[in-house]
Amino acid sequence: MAEAIVSGVFERLTSISLQVAENGVRLVVGVNEEVKKLGTTLRTIRAVLADAEKRQVKEQAVKLWLDRLQNVAYDIEDLLDEWSTAVIRSKIEESQSSFRLRSLQPFANSIPRLVGRRGIATKIKELSESLQVIAKEKDDFAFIVNLSRNDDIEPERPKTTCFVDASEIRGRDQDKNTIISMLLSENGQERGIPIISIVGMGGIGKTTLAQIVYNDREVNAYFQKKLWVCVSDPFDEMRIAKAILEALTGIPSGLGELNTVLEKIHESIVGKKFLLVLDDVWTEDERKWQSLKCCLKSGASPGSKILVTTRKENVATVMGCTRLFHLGNLSEEECWSLFSQVAFSGWNHGARQILADIGKKIADKCNGLPLAAKTLGGLLRFKKSREQWQRILDSNMWELDEAETGLFSPLLLSYYDLPAPLRQCFSYCAIFPKGYKIEKDLLIKLWMAQGFLGDGNGMEIVGEEYFDNLAMRSFFQEFETDENDDGIIRCKMHDIVHDFAQLLRKRECYVVASNGIEEQRAEWYHESARHLRVILDNEQAVIPSLLYNAKKLRSLLVDSCPSNSSTLNASLPRLFDELTCLRMLDLSNNRFRRQTSITELPCQIGKLIHLRYLSLEGNKGLKQLPTTLWDLCNLQTLNIRLCSSIQRSLFIAEGLINLRHLQNAETYGCTSMTFGLKRSTLLQTLEEFVVGNLFAEDWGQIFKEPEVDRSNLGDLGNFAHLRGNLKIIGLGDVSRRSDAEEAGLWKKTGLRNLTLSFNSMYKGKRVLEGAYAHESSVLEALQPPPYLESLNINRMNGPTAFPSWMVSLTMLKRVRLWACFNWKTLPPMWKLPVLEHLEIWEMKNVKEVGQEFMGAETEKGQASSSSSVNNNIAFPSLKHLKFQSMDDWQEWYYGHLLTTMPLLCSLKINSCLKLKSLPRHLLQKTTLQVLDIFDCPILTERYSRNGTGEDWHYISHIPTITIDGEDVKREGN
Repeated sequence: MAEAIVSGVFERLTSISLQVAENGVRLVVGVNEEVKKLGTTLRTIRAVLADAEKRQVKEQAVKLWLDRLQNVAYDIEDLLDEWSTAVIRSKIEESQSSFRLRSLQPFANSIPRLVGRRGIATKIKELSESLQVIAKEKDDFAFIVNLSRNDDIEPERPKTTCFVDASEIRGRDQDKNTIISMLLSENGQERGIPIISIVGMGGIGKTTLAQIVYNDREVNAYFQKKLWVCVSDPFDEMRIAKAILEALTGIPSGLGELNTVLEKIHESIVGKKFLLVLDDVWTEDERKWQSLKCCLKSGASPGSKILVTTRKENVATVMGCTRLFHLGNLSEEECWSLFSQVAFSGWNHGARQILADIGKKIADKCNGLPLAAKTLGGLLRFKKSREQWQRILDSNMWELDEAETGLFSPLLLSYYDLPAPLRQCFSYCAIFPKGYKIEKDLLIKLWMAQGFLGDGNGMEIVGEEYFDNLAMRSFFQEFETDENDDGIIRCKMHDIVHDFAQLLRKRECYVVASNGIEEQRAEWYHESARHLRVILDNEQAVIPSLLYNAKKLRSLLVDSCPSNSSTLNASLPRLFDELTCLRMLDLSNNRFRRQTSITELPCQIGKLIHLRYLSLEGNKGLKQLPTTLWDLCNLQTLNIRLCSSIQRSLFIAEGLINLRHLQNAETYGCTSMTFGLKRSTLLQTLEEFVVGNLFAEDWGQIFKEPEVDRSNLGDLGNFAHLRGNLKIIGLGDVSRRSDAEEAGLWKKTGLRNLTLSFNSMYKGKRVLEGAYAHESSVLEALQPPPYLESLNINRMNGPTAFPSWMVSLTMLKRVRLWACFNWKTLPPMWKLPVLEHLEIWEMKNVKEVGQEFMGAETEKGQASSSSSVNNNIAFPSLKHLKFQSMDDWQEWYYGHLLTTMPLLCSLKINSCLKLKSLPRHLLQKTTLQVLDIFDCPILTERYSRNGTGEDWHYISHIPTITIDGEDVKREGN
C-alpha cells in the first residue's frame, strides 16, 4: 500500500510544480531546490518498494519502516494539497466574475488564509529532511532495486496435486455432482473443447472441489486420460506444456522448444477422451494460453473437457470458458462440521461437549469459509481451556498472529496480484462495518476523495473499472443489481475478507462506539490514525475527547443517536478547528431517520481545505449552509439529500470549481437555485434543478441585494456532462420555449432517468385562461438524450401532450405519467418499442381509454406508426402496467391491433371508482401472472369469486389475484 501512496505523492509533486510554473507563482528562495530534492528522494525510495512490500509480511522491521514512510508520505501529500489549494484560491480571487455577491466578501475575508509561501517552504524543507532519513534507513535492509517499475510482488505460492482425502471433505456433495454432470455431458453444439471454470475467493475450496471431482469413479470411467497441472503464477507456457506431456507419457521431457512439446502433446491425445485440470490460473493474457489451447483443440476427441480453477472471473472469460461455476460458502452446519472435525480431533466425547457451545460461535465467525474453519480449528486443537477458546471468540480475526500466517496467506496472494492503486482501494473498505451493504457509487466517491483514482476528468470511470476488477477477483460478494440494466449497485465483503482489509489498515482505520457511560478506552487511538467511524449510541454519548487529538484524520464518519443532537452540534466547531486534514466527512443521518442530528453547520467548515466529500444527508432540521462552505475549492461531492428544511434558495458559488456531484434530491424547502459556478466541465450529478420564481423582495432578504443573476432553465446548458438522474422542478413557471432549448438535454448523453415536473414554485400565481398553452411547446423543446431509460412527466395542466421525440427513445423502459389533471385522453404510449413498465396516476378528467392509447390500425390494416419493431404489435415489450386514482375513468377499450401487450405479466388497478370492466383479451393472456384490484367497487363486484362475480371465469387462471388487499383463494387451495 505504501507503494501506491508514494507513487501518488510523486505524481502530485510533479503536477503541482507544473501548476505553479504555469500560474507564475513566485516561490521563496531555495524552495525549488528542496522540491527537486524531495522528488529525487521519492524516486529512489519508490524503486525498492516492491521488494519491501513483499518482505514486510515476514520481517517486522521492514513493516515498521514502511509504516514510517507511509506517514511521512501522507504528510507530504497534505502539504502538496495546501500548496495546490493556495494556487487555486489565488487564481479564483484574481478572476472573480461580476456575479459574485458582494455580501459574501466579509465571510470570505473572515476565513484564515492558507499557510503563506514562506510557511509552505519551511514545511517542504522539514519533510524533505524526514524523508531523507527514511531513505538512508532503506540501505540497512539491502532491498532489491526495481528500476523497471514492475510492481509485481510474488509471495510463495503453494503447489497443488490431484490427491485428496475425500473423507475429510464437508458439504460439497451438491457442488461435486453439479461439476461432474458438466464433465460427463455431451459436447452438443459446442465447438472445440468445453472449458468449465470454478471461480471463487481464496480459501473457498476451489482446488478441493476439483480434486474430489478428479478422483470420482464415474469420472475415472468416462475419461481415457486425466491430467492435473498446477498452473499458478506466472503462466509459464513451456513448464505447463511439459507437465501435460509428462502426464500423458509418464516420461520427463527434455525438449527445449515449445512447438516440439506441443506436437508431442498433439500426438499423444489424438483419439483419446481426456480431462485436463488447470488449477490456480491467474493470467489474464490470452496470448499465453492461445498456443496450448489450439494444440488441445485440434487433437481432442469428442467428450474431452478442461476444468479450470481461478479466483478471477476475467481469467475464465479470457480462457474461453463455456460453463462458469461460482463456488459459494459452506452452510452453518457444514462449516461447524468441518471446524469440529479439526478442532476436536483426538478429543473424547466429554471434552467436546464442554466446549461445543463456544465452538459453534467460533465456527460462525468463519462465515462458511472452509479455510477459516480449518485454520481456527487447527489453532484450537491443542487449547483445552474455555478461557483460551473465549479469547479466540472475543478477538478480531485480524488480531490473531496465527490467522495472519495461515488464514490470510491465500488472500495475500490475491492482494499482491492487484495493481498498486487497487490495493489501497480494497483496503480502504475496512472503514465499513462488517456485514455492511456497500453502495458502489458511494465507494467510488470515497476512493476519489482519498485521491486513489488520480485527478483527471475520468475519475468515475476509473473507479468503475477498479470496482469491477475487485468484484471479478472475488473481493466482493452478495451483489444487488439494478433492475433496469443489471448493473451492480450494492455488495458486501465476506467477513474474513473484511478482517483481512482491517489487517492491512490496522494502524490507520478504526471503528469507535461511545455510550457516554464509561470513559472511552484509548487503545484505538494511534498517531497514524487516518480513518475513523464514531458511533454515538445513546443520548449520553459524547464525541471521545481523544478524537480532537487525531489531527491527521482523513476520513470521519459520525453515526449519531437522534437524542443527542445538541451534543453533536456543540462538538462540531471544535472538530472542524482541529481535524483540518479531513478529505471525507460524513455527518449523514441515515441510521436514525426519526429526527435530525444537526441543526446548524458551523462556519469553521471552511477550515477543512482538503475536504473532497461532505455528506449531510437526512439532517432534516438543517435550514441553511454557511457561506464558508463555498470556499472549499477541492470539494468534489456535496450530499444534502433529504435536508428538507433548507430554505428558499440553494446557492452554488464559483469557489466550488472542482464540484462534480451535487446530490440534492428531496430538498423540499429549496424553491430556487443559483449557480455562481456558471460553466462547469466537471459537474456530473445534479439530482434536482429548481426553476425559481421568488419575489424580488424575498431574494433581497436572503442575499441583501436584489440584482442577483438567478439561474433559469437555460442554465442547464452550461453543464454538459450531467449523467444519471435529473429532476427538473418548476417547469410550470417556464413560458419561453427558448429557455428549454438552451437547456440542451438531448446533448447530455449520460442521463438515464429524467423527471419533468410542471408545477409552479410561485404559490400565489393566478391561473388565467390559456395560461398553460406553452407547456406542450416547452415539453417538445426538452428533448432527452437517446439513451434515456426512465421518464417521469407530471403536473402538466395543458392538453394531452405526446412530444415527437418520445418514439425515438429506443432505450426507454420505464414511464410514469401522473397528476396531469386536464388531460382528457392518454397519449399513444403503445408506440414505444422497449417500454417495460408503465404507470399512469391521477388523470382525473380521463373518461375512457381507447385506440389512441392501446393502438389503432389504418384502413389498409397497417398500424398508424412505423416506429414499433412490428407494426401490428402494441406495447411489444410491456410487462408491468398500473393505473391509479383515475376518478372519472369508466371505459377501457382493447384497441384494434392484431397483438397487444404480448408480454404483460402484471396488471394493477387502484382507486378507479367508476371503471366498469377490464379488457377480456388482456385478462386471458397466459403471460399474466399478477392481477391486483384495489378500491375499485365495480371491478371488485364483477370479478369476485363468491359466486356473484359474473367475470370470475375470465381471471380464474391467473396465478396471483389480489382484490382489496386480500389474496383470492381458489378451490382446492
